Amino acid sequence: MQRGHVELLLPAIEAVMKAAGCALTAVDAIATTVGPGSFTGLRTGLAAAQGLAFATGVPLVGIDRFTALACAVRKSQPGQLIIAFDSKARSLYVQAFKADGSRVEGWPAEGRHLTAEEVLEELDSSIAILAGDGVSLLLTAGMQAQDTDIRTLTAPMVAMVAASELAAGNTGWPPHPLYLAPPRAKLPKDGGRLRARKD
Repeated sequence: MQRGHVELLLPAIEAVMKAAGCALTAVDAIATTVGPGSFTGLRTGLAAAQGLAFATGVPLVGIDRFTALACAVRKSQPGQLIIAFDSKARSLYVQAFKADGSRVEGWPAEGRHLTAEEVLEELDSSIAILAGDGVSLLLTAGMQAQDTDIRTLTAPMVAMVAASELAAGNTGWPPHPLYLAPPRAKLPKDGGRLRARKD
């Protein structure tokens, strides 16, 4: 979604719970992605997850999108992996994993915000597989790698990683958003000051 997160998220959660025949009081834990993603979307999602966890008293687990998608992909397609999410600003959120699941040396644990061309310069993609909704940008830029055709991060993918984190006792409050790029909103030229009308 580009807009409308605040208005639609909680009604969507309510509808899913109703369809599942599950009351919120029966939930053992709440999992949420922490990013990377849109500034507004992340803030809205994290606020809703924290509010629900606080109200129900259950643990809250924050999972980054790279880890969740990588775990899902590696179950069926092991090997070196490049995860790329479209930032919607002609650039990508990217993370690279080695065959053993660890991060590529020299890359920060949180991933990077790069153009497709920069990814091609920095990573040897000839021995990697690709996943994420930003893969088409990499392929268009000329990346030679195997495409897994896995584009979307789903709630079950996040839940599986969250269950493992809970079992290991890895919960933190509050989960911190992962922003790899600054917000695109700009302050007005006048700094937002009120101006008297001239009519």
